[in-house]
Amino acid sequence: MSTPRGTRPPTGATPVQGRPADGAGRPTSRTLRVRRVVALVLLAVIVVGVVMLVKAAIAFGTGLLADEPQGKVAPPPPQAVATGGYKKCEVKDLTLGLTVSKASYADGENPSFSLTLTHVGRRPCFVDSSPASLELVVTSGQDRIWSSVDCPPAKKVLLMAPGDAYPQTVDWARVRSAAECPADLPAPGAGDYSAVVASTEVAGLTSAPVVFTLLAPPPPPVETPPVTEAPVDGAVPPVDGAVPPAEGDPAATGETAPADGTAPADGAVPPADGATP
Repeated sequence: MSTPRGTRPPTGATPVQGRPADGAGRPTSRTLRVRRVVALVLLAVIVVGVVMLVKAAIAFGTGLLADEPQGKVAPPPPQAVATGGYKKCEVKDLTLGLTVSKASYADGENPSFSLTLTHVGRRPCFVDSSPASLELVVTSGQDRIWSSVDCPPAKKVLLMAPGDAYPQTVDWARVRSAAECPADLPAPGAGDYSAVVASTEVAGLTSAPVVFTLLAPPPPPVETPPVTEAPVDGAVPPVDGAVPPAEGDPAATGETAPADGTAPADGAVPPADGATP
């Protein structure tokens, strides 16, 4: 019996159901190289991301630790500040205010100034807050009268956190000063003066000027001579040391007593002794 034409199975091995033919579905070498490159790139991206996340976490933690003091801890010495990573304050971190206690001062009254150093930055920083670095200058016109840095005290390094304010008072003894503190300088006189404070450590940090007046001493009192009574018309002022006449004495009435045997001035004859008038 012959097999119908078109239905005879092909010669050779018959493929098994579900199994690909030899070489079918196997990745080529080029595909394998591309996959390896993609895997390496993904691994590098993951490593870089992890490193960046670690650095960001460290920076965030450092910022929290830097913001923690808020002015509630004692400022460390300058060496500890430098090793701790704190920076020096800049002009954008600080403001400096100045006020004067009165508009005018009487003779012998010393002017008093109030300085306020305020931190307005975002991170703690350190600054010298002593009069050696916060220079208060008193002038009269173009004449430089006095400066707090001519005879400065010791430095005072201050660690300031955001929002901190440091007020201090500076008194001026109404004297002149110059570099190296020379003695016997002439005292400033009465008149109008102005004062301003500026930092010698932070460039550009200065206050607005204030104006005040030193009053002149009051004039000495005028001595007036003692008041004396004017003499009575016709009366002769007594000689120094003379005793004034008593009441009833003829000299007190301006009349002269008649001498013995002399008739009175009005022509009357006095009665004789024993005679009846």
